[in-house]
Amino acid sequence: MKTSFLIISLFFITLGFSQGQPKLEGYALANLDVSVVVFPFGMEHPITIGTLKKSCEINFQFPKTLPEISKETEENFMHDLIYTVFSVCNEGLRMISDKDNRPSFEAGALSLSTTDNPYAGVIIAVSDEAMMPWIQDPGYEEPVLGSYFELIYVSSAFKYEGECIQTRSSMSDDPDMEIAYSFNLNLQSGFNFIEYKIESIHKTDPDVMASFPDKVSIISVEGIPDCKWIGKFF
Repeated sequence: MKTSFLIISLFFITLGFSQGQPKLEGYALANLDVSVVVFPFGMEHPITIGTLKKSCEINFQFPKTLPEISKETEENFMHDLIYTVFSVCNEGLRMISDKDNRPSFEAGALSLSTTDNPYAGVIIAVSDEAMMPWIQDPGYEEPVLGSYFELIYVSSAFKYEGECIQTRSSMSDDPDMEIAYSFNLNLQSGFNFIEYKIESIHKTDPDVMASFPDKVSIISVEGIPDCKWIGKFF
């Protein structure tokens, strides 16, 4: 009886892990060996963060160390955390103290790289595919409630909870508008996914300007996001 219970338990544990494996939708490179790469330091310094299986499953494998780069490249691309995370805030430079600041960077697009084409496509992570038009063209497309995900790097662990405001011009005679951001961050040293959750949308006159999110939660993700992984290919 104990042996049967152990086998059943192991089956459900294995099933849980397999169900949690991220899988790319709209895959068009099934016959090629594909790496998932980011270029935070420019095209000359790619960082491989995983591979794409022929089954369309994404196998993330974040490196423990960053590639060696020149001092000039580091100064151009490595930023303080206040710029990586808090640049959305009016008072972003004052959101955290100097001692809590640390080197970081936005990883940028999750690129698909093959032997012949280092930029064969990109992966976009969203909670709902209906967000894709706005993600690709926020200036003209309408946002929807939901989440999108971005990858960042921090040099050491960081925790933060708080709120801030971003003031946005109304582009008319109306008063300027405010976007409210709330943060709940528990970042680990290295690469971290960040969830940007659109909680509310400010509706506008489409003849004047596109609607935009006016309440956004910024939350660190433990591990890999449980979301839709949409592929765009070039």
